Amino acid sequence: MKKKVLIGALTCMMALNAHAQYQYDRTLPLPTVDLYDTGVMNMYLRALAETAPRRQQRYEEFADLAFNAFEDNQWSSVISYVNQALSTGFYCGYLFYIRGYALEQQGNLKAAKNDYKTGKKYNCREAALALEALKAKKKERK
Repeated sequence: MKKKVLIGALTCMMALNAHAQYQYDRTLPLPTVDLYDTGVMNMYLRALAETAPRRQQRYEEFADLAFNAFEDNQWSSVISYVNQALSTGFYCGYLFYIRGYALEQQGNLKAAKNDYKTGKKYNCREAALALEALKAKKKERK
């Protein structure tokens, strides 16, 4: 989360120097002011910071529901709860793993592979192992 805020702030600072494209047709009165309003960007960053505790709480609630559904082999529920948890802006590699596993159980191997890759990227050991197993399974089919 902190990484996203930092990247957003850096993007805002870089955008301060950006201007609209050069106006080729001088007959049209197009403005050439800054493309980004720093006030709006600051308001957005402030809103993210203020809503972080509530989003974190929602993330944890949906993650718990996803883990429970995973234990009960309720694959559609796992996918739904993980999607809702990730929509808060918080994440962990294990969530991508369990959604990938649920997708694999439903036969959506391409989406499962993408989730395993993302889980591996976020240092989830289970996702890395599942990705290798899925690759081996695909090789056997060929």
